[in-house]
Amino acid sequence: MFLVLLIQCIVFHDGGITALGANVLNMAIIGVLVGYFIFVIVNKLMHGARKARIIGAFLGGWISVILAGIACGLEIGYSPAFPYGIYITEPVMGQWHTALGVIEGIITAFIIGYLTIKAPYLVPAMEVNLK
Repeated sequence: MFLVLLIQCIVFHDGGITALGANVLNMAIIGVLVGYFIFVIVNKLMHGARKARIIGAFLGGWISVILAGIACGLEIGYSPAFPYGIYITEPVMGQWHTALGVIEGIITAFIIGYLTIKAPYLVPAMEVNLK
């Protein structure tokens, strides 16, 4: 994920080199870990069925984007270079990333649904007892 963000930074000038650390924290750490843990939790609660993987993928993709956006809003809001503070950044980042997260969740769910049919060995069953 870091290499993707580095290429995005250098080649596409998305955020620039000074924002690389924040992008890595928000997208590569918060986004990935939150998405994975939500996927695992949903699969455990629904006993690893195909439907559980699709729902877990949607929720993981959606919520990870929201939380990464909120983290970015906090970073921008607390920055001394931004004069308006978190009262402006949090609602804007939270609302936009809630909408964008739905798109991310749908794409992720379709990909996981497709992979469970065409290449099931790539998506683990996640059958775990909740004791």
